[in-house]
Amino acid sequence: MRKCRGEARNDRFIIGCNGATVFIYDKDGTELAKFKDFPYAYRAVFKPGTNILAVKSTAGYLGFYDLDSLTLIKKIVVTRLGAQDEGFAFTPDGKYFYNIEKPRHSARTQLGIYEAESFTKVHTVFEGEENMVLEYIEFDPENSACYFTGFFHHGNMGNMIAEFDTETLTMSRIFTNVAVSDCGPLNAYKKWESYGLSQKKRENDFRLKNRKEELRPVTIKEVFEKYQSMT
Repeated sequence: MRKCRGEARNDRFIIGCNGATVFIYDKDGTELAKFKDFPYAYRAVFKPGTNILAVKSTAGYLGFYDLDSLTLIKKIVVTRLGAQDEGFAFTPDGKYFYNIEKPRHSARTQLGIYEAESFTKVHTVFEGEENMVLEYIEFDPENSACYFTGFFHHGNMGNMIAEFDTETLTMSRIFTNVAVSDCGPLNAYKKWESYGLSQKKRENDFRLKNRKEELRPVTIKEVFEKYQSMT
């Protein structure tokens, strides 16, 4: 089984993403298939409780695969801009797929929400936002609360962590000027986590290699609750 920069796994499959190819293995490491549907595919995540796989390319593509039939369900071109390296996640109930996108400008983000059957986009949130930039997303598996990390370009608000209301599609609470000592290790771990905690990613990403003592499991919820307790 190849060592890849990005990995994902469930109880039946192991996934390796090396940019040009998405490798599909069974749990014993036997190769079952490989897909070459778009370039720069390094990150993947399973839809909860299924063998549906979402793959995100830094070149602006999303791909959704049914591993039971080893077929591509849908390929989406989000944008032709590169550097699409922000976070993405399925909701814990598997009904929706959330993707942080930069469709028009490399320094402006929006949130794309797709229903997770046909993978049709049903909402675009923060479209046209010029100040707030989203980086990573996380759902609490216990209560489905949604959290983001990010930062603000202007207004002396710096780094931020926020809780997102999935009903109203708005930020319900935002903490600004989050200390670098909190957001640095958090974003580093969330980045590595989005690559499936791949050892090859850690060894080849200088930002991760230089954080040996800080690269520990941490959630956005933990940091959010820390700042909440300080108010």
